Amino acid sequence: MQIRHLKAENFRGTATLEWAPGAAFCCLIGPGDAGKSTVLDAIEAVLSSRWFSFGEHDFHRGDTAKTIVIEVTVGELSKALKSDERFGLYVRGWTKAGVLRDEPEDDDEAVLTVRLSVDATLEPVWQVVCDRADEPRTISNRDRALFGLVRLAGDDARHLGWGQGSVLSRLTGDSDEAAVRLAAAYKAARDSANLGEIESLAKTAGAAEGFAKGLGAYVEAGYGPGLELGRGGLSSGSIALHDGGVPLRLAGLGTRRLATLAIQKSAITEGAIVLVDEIEHGLEPHRVMGAISQLRGDQARAAEAKRPIGQVLMTTHSEVALGEAGAESLRVCRTTRPARVTTIIKPGAPDPIRALMRFAPRALFSRRILVSEGNTEVGVINGVREFWPPLHGGIPIEHLGGFIADGNGSQAPQIALGLRGLGYDIAVFRDSDTDLSAEDAAALGAQGIPVFEYGAGLDVEHAIISVASDAQMQRLIEHLRVERGVGKIDDNLRAALGMTAEALAQQFSMWELNSTLDAAELRRRIADECTSRKWLKDQRIARGAGPIAWQVAAESPGSPLAQTFAAARAWLYA
Repeated sequence: MQIRHLKAENFRGTATLEWAPGAAFCCLIGPGDAGKSTVLDAIEAVLSSRWFSFGEHDFHRGDTAKTIVIEVTVGELSKALKSDERFGLYVRGWTKAGVLRDEPEDDDEAVLTVRLSVDATLEPVWQVVCDRADEPRTISNRDRALFGLVRLAGDDARHLGWGQGSVLSRLTGDSDEAAVRLAAAYKAARDSANLGEIESLAKTAGAAEGFAKGLGAYVEAGYGPGLELGRGGLSSGSIALHDGGVPLRLAGLGTRRLATLAIQKSAITEGAIVLVDEIEHGLEPHRVMGAISQLRGDQARAAEAKRPIGQVLMTTHSEVALGEAGAESLRVCRTTRPARVTTIIKPGAPDPIRALMRFAPRALFSRRILVSEGNTEVGVINGVREFWPPLHGGIPIEHLGGFIADGNGSQAPQIALGLRGLGYDIAVFRDSDTDLSAEDAAALGAQGIPVFEYGAGLDVEHAIISVASDAQMQRLIEHLRVERGVGKIDDNLRAALGMTAEALAQQFSMWELNSTLDAAELRRRIADECTSRKWLKDQRIARGAGPIAWQVAAESPGSPLAQTFAAARAWLYA
């Protein structure tokens, strides 16, 4: 099963939402309160087999006069769902262009639309709808289970036991033998229960262990059924998975979440719809990567075997998870204020976004991004930004959703345009040693993207060095000697300036006295060497030069350096 279209009205923090995922694997990102979890909640409320209780808080702004209406259109349907005994008479068509129509044609995909309505009575109603039918058809929780929905939201240990409604109970089947054994265990308690001797329970526990390991859950001694007392009497719910005698619900959060997801997913044979909220919660980076890789691998293997692929819709605040999911899966969630209209945007041109994800994926979790041309610019401006908070009440740009991203040189304009298309506030910070192409300048201007640059053909090295004092030049040269090596820097300077090693060993303030060059020419040649030798073409080294650049700008407020820094700062703090 795969969701083709989602439409929601008056549900929680969203007044309206309409989205066509368009892919078997989607990774939703966006700032807090953007509506990411609400999207998953809406899908779960419609397709989950469990009963949902609704309260005033589930209505937009708590207004129960406006009915909650959520419609989910599902494709990749199973034969059971399409049969006339079930919902064959309500099948609609989904065109290749992504249009839903009630009268399906030969080349349309067969889809079903399930609608959930909740009015002021707070009683939910689930129906399968199709305009060509006289009346919608009510759908039971048993039939909703056929849509194969799996949701992992938080720490849900319900499926780690054999209680009513748990996946383990469904996988096991007949549990009469367990009930008989539990009656005897009421007196003999844990050690005499011998639940591991029940073949169906033992097999299910072994299968659950394999599923959990496949998603990266840690297994210590092996899964088996065990008795848990002290939970309101003995029942099938008193049997739970144990790992070497320890209840699995007491394992680490990450292992519990992965085991729960794996067990739920294993019970669905035909392409599950998997919803995962913040997959990184409780997991180390390598297990986040492994879990996503396994989920994608399951889809790839299903496609190769020509089986239903299913769908994974996940949210994340992790750059590790985003990087593993890939640019093609990226979807950016936005909710406007005060209208509370939620939109989910797919990158129009994934190549620039793919480049950004290689160099600075965490930028995608911010609101306002300064795309800086390359390593030197990113490093220097990041070093400078550390001096801004005292000028703004102690607030760093990150607390306002600002971020300085690497634009990977000539790709900066295209990365900026790609991000603007996803709804981010964007500006470009660049050198002026090369002009923007007329095409890029026009495109940036059309999108209202400001460009901050020094002008007069200056790059950052020349902008700093041209106005630096002797003391600031000394600090910069010492910084470069430490980072690049005294011998390398001095050898390059000796050739460029025509000075002796002894002269270079003196303070910079003395260099003009030991050279045929005046102060301006000395600085120009040093800046030329710095640029051509790429001494600052490293984010760490350039960032270390940031405090020097800040001091230079502070002491030369009328310089292009100071004015460009000020413009970038004003934009980031706007």
